[in-house]
Amino acid sequence: MERLRQEGRDAFIAAHSVSRETQQRLDRYVELLVQWQAHINLISPATLPEIWQRHVADSAQLHALAPDVRHWVDLGSGGGLPGIVVAILNADQDGARIELVESNAKKAAFLRTALRELNLAGSVHATRIEDAGAVIRSAEAISARALAPLSELFELLRPNLPLSARCYFAKGRNHEQEIADAAAHWRFTMVKHQSDAAAGSVILELSDIEPLPRTSP
Repeated sequence: MERLRQEGRDAFIAAHSVSRETQQRLDRYVELLVQWQAHINLISPATLPEIWQRHVADSAQLHALAPDVRHWVDLGSGGGLPGIVVAILNADQDGARIELVESNAKKAAFLRTALRELNLAGSVHATRIEDAGAVIRSAEAISARALAPLSELFELLRPNLPLSARCYFAKGRNHEQEIADAAAHWRFTMVKHQSDAAAGSVILELSDIEPLPRTSP
């Protein structure tokens, strides 16, 4: 397992031009994730050997789509994917900040530890998404990974989503059905980015999200 993780780390560093400090933060984050994984389920145990490819590199793709965004809000942050990785890659930018929304108390404790040990600017909000209105309203960009179907995400965000904010949602091979289901009740602008995470996976870049007018019975 250690050899596979090292190979994944080396491949990531070779493919991404990052500073030494960023490398050190990413290494420490992976160490923390593996340590805490022994006590609480932060990621699928089967993916531990491929943590760099399946999780770190996957999360880094979201940052690459919006490298100039300073204020991210990450929903359902869990083990900090993509939120902590985005914050690490953003840490050299003045004013960069991450807001992590995670209702599970144990996972929120991990996220607070990660922010503190990695010296990252941000906060953890141990609350449900629908109760994090003030946080969401402050966002420049909103991310979510393997959280909920698209239509449910829109419903959770609807009361508080800033018109200027863009959403970056990582989706798997069933994304076309999710898009169709959401389009039946919502209008939105969408750019579909192919993801390197797995065959058929994408990152959906969404904006101008509004509910369609209800038709009279």
